[in-house]
Amino acid sequence: MTETVSVLLHAGAALFCLFWAALVPAAGRGRVALALAAACATAALWTGTIALTPRQPLDGLAGAAELLRTASWFAVLLALYRRFAGTAVVPAIRRFALAGGALVLVAAAALVPGPTAALALPTLGSPALLARLGLALATVLLAENVWRNTDEAARWHVNLPCIAFGGLAAFDVLVYADAVLARAFSAPLLDARAVVTALAMPLLAIAAVRDRRWRRELPLSRTVVFHGATLVVGGVFLLGIGLAGEVVRHLGADWSRAVQISLLAGAALALLVAVSSQSVRSRLRRQIVDNFFTARHDYRREWLRTVATLSAADAEAPPALRAIRAIADPVDSPAGVLLLREEPDGAPRFAWAQSWNRPAAPASLGPEHPLFGALRGGTWIVECAEVPLPDLDQACGPLWLAVPLPHHREGLIGIVLLAPPRAPFPLDGETFDLLRTLGREVAMFLAERRAAERLAESRRLADYAKRFAFVAHDVKTVSHQLSLLLANAEDHMQDPEFQRDMLLTVRAAADRINTLIARLRQPEAEEEGNAPAALRIDPAARLAALAAARQGRVILEVEGEPGLAAIGAEAFDAAVTHLVNNAIDASPPGEAVRLRLARAAGRIVIEIIDRGPGMSAEFVRDVLFRPLGTAKPRGSGIGAWQARELLRAAGGDLSVLTRPGAGTTMRIELAPADRRDAAGETTQIGRRMRA
Repeated sequence: MTETVSVLLHAGAALFCLFWAALVPAAGRGRVALALAAACATAALWTGTIALTPRQPLDGLAGAAELLRTASWFAVLLALYRRFAGTAVVPAIRRFALAGGALVLVAAAALVPGPTAALALPTLGSPALLARLGLALATVLLAENVWRNTDEAARWHVNLPCIAFGGLAAFDVLVYADAVLARAFSAPLLDARAVVTALAMPLLAIAAVRDRRWRRELPLSRTVVFHGATLVVGGVFLLGIGLAGEVVRHLGADWSRAVQISLLAGAALALLVAVSSQSVRSRLRRQIVDNFFTARHDYRREWLRTVATLSAADAEAPPALRAIRAIADPVDSPAGVLLLREEPDGAPRFAWAQSWNRPAAPASLGPEHPLFGALRGGTWIVECAEVPLPDLDQACGPLWLAVPLPHHREGLIGIVLLAPPRAPFPLDGETFDLLRTLGREVAMFLAERRAAERLAESRRLADYAKRFAFVAHDVKTVSHQLSLLLANAEDHMQDPEFQRDMLLTVRAAADRINTLIARLRQPEAEEEGNAPAALRIDPAARLAALAAARQGRVILEVEGEPGLAAIGAEAFDAAVTHLVNNAIDASPPGEAVRLRLARAAGRIVIEIIDRGPGMSAEFVRDVLFRPLGTAKPRGSGIGAWQARELLRAAGGDLSVLTRPGAGTTMRIELAPADRRDAAGETTQIGRRMRA
């Protein structure tokens, strides 16, 4: 190969790359377009430098330009990786950046004249060759990671840069691997790099156009985009082939090898572009199915795909979007709109709920719309060309099919409107049967989701009602205390000690009411109060204070050292106070209630004993612990139930020993705090061992 041929070839490639470097900023906008333009510019600089120094295409200025070119491609891929793959790939980006930076430094150091810089005899022992080979391999690996870790909907924006940069880096790997095997660089391969680089530059311009559309977030027709990209790439490909053939015809047979390699690499790039297009895959699949299979659909595959789509996590896609995909994917539709039934005023209407690859369409269809008659109650699939949908067509673009979502209990709960498929095909009964089956499955999915949401709301309301019942009972207790205070105020108002007690009682009642209101508004405050440090009380001290406040009506008996109990102070006081008050009310006048505190069988036991009339077994079973069930004229039926719920929530329990005429013993069992601490410590140790 002559020096003149190499100069002309690289000079032409430099002009071609420079042309696309100027065109890319005009085709796109923003930082991505500037980065792609810079990649084209570095390619132009590299090929231009080789044209100026044809005898040193790998060393000196040409080597520095090649290193700058590859580093810029690597940096653009890193930027695309961070932009489209999200924050989850930041550690991988850092690893790639460190590896690429290290390889660039080694390759740059190898450019310094010396024994490590020679590439005249390429071997695996050459630091310069190893650094460039490693950088090329890292670029290929980075391009593959960018494409694989990008969401399926965003791959359309990154596949062309990944193909261009990854393909060119793979060609560099081929050049350096061939040099290692042949012990010399191949002149045709070196010259073919310029042609391959020039052919890859238009892909970056198309990527800039796609990025501009992505920034505007416009609804795109995948079929139109595919045809446009095919025309552009095909035109550039044919232009390159024609140019290469013309050069061969005028400059002699020495070009044949380089042209063959160039055409092969260009064809590989074109094949990658075609394979990455869903429209090409759809058309190929349609041709194969129509000509070689009796059934149009693979029902096992479609069913598994539908199950996987509907059962995906909400973090991946919202349920309404998954419902559209479950209907659209089997017929290869690239977009769709979901309408769900609403009955705000008793009259059913279908309003927009979700769009896939289509903008939001805030429109609704009333029962008088002709589409409902065409759906035949949810048993018929309608081609949208037969029923006018001007509002949705204008907002969402052309629509193809209206697939009903009938439910066996709730009737027609929704409609999925599909866009035309990527590869058109004739509709037949087999396709309609498949869509009807999937429509019923999606209807059950949406109905179950709606039922689950209603159940969650009912549980929240039930939880709120339960908290309200507790608060109402505690408010009644505070009201009883204030009533007693008012009853004694007329006789003891002038007593200074009574005045102090009255102020303390009123302040405590106000604080208690504020606490109850806060608990009703923010139940999570109770969860914060259930921290391990708060679940520890001294039952003997709290029972002693309760007995002292009852002024001789309660006698406390403590056996041994029961220790600390694993329960919150507020829950303990609320439960025990209610049970003690009930025992006092049931006891004859002058008869004290006995409180017995002990530790038995590893549990803290509190017995509240009265000499009242007692209760029957039927009353205890059917009335005592039933919410809103009471035998007192002014009772609320909440206290005993609340006391047992509070004790059970703390790991304890409440049992009743009673019979008519023999009094009642309310037996409280609580878990010791030391046992719970040991259990918590064991759990933490187990977690650390598993970790």
